[in-house]
Amino acid sequence: MVRIPYVEKENAAPEVAELYAKMESRGFPIQNLWKMAAHCPAALGHMIRLGDAVLLKTRLNPTLREIAILRSAVILDCAYETKAHTGMGKQAGVTDEQIQAVKDWKISRAFNKTEQAVLRFTDEITREAKVSDETFTNLQQYLDADMMVELAITIGFYGMLARVLLPFQVDLQEISQSTGQNLLNRSRGQ
Repeated sequence: MVRIPYVEKENAAPEVAELYAKMESRGFPIQNLWKMAAHCPAALGHMIRLGDAVLLKTRLNPTLREIAILRSAVILDCAYETKAHTGMGKQAGVTDEQIQAVKDWKISRAFNKTEQAVLRFTDEITREAKVSDETFTNLQQYLDADMMVELAITIGFYGMLARVLLPFQVDLQEISQSTGQNLLNRSRGQ
């Protein structure tokens, strides 16, 4: 159960209400994450824009992105992100087998070499905020410099979100299939 009240439209600061209206006009319901982050209005818009950027405006393969988000969520024990990105991951091409195996990816055969390199990089960044030379060099075989930075920013962003979601026990409301499809279509430029 959430520990402090969400900022709802009717009691939101004007700049927050404006952001909520923009999101809804684009077909996206206001998720509880944003209603919690709205307690810091100065950061909310920046958080939403960064979230849009990592989900919609990078060259990183969406399947790799979702595998990294799911792995980070498992490490941080963030059920909100796990639930939200299980559906989004499937829409991005993550298989059911991979979703089940992400917890114990090192002993799974569900991931190819590129995905394994992403998972290892994710593990080290999420746990230590740095990576070994071996992990870095391995990932360079599969991703160019821009995609490596995009991956690091994505992992960092979802780690930051977990640090809002977990202490305040933010509830995950159902994300409709159409909302997930809207995100996927936007990431494909449709």
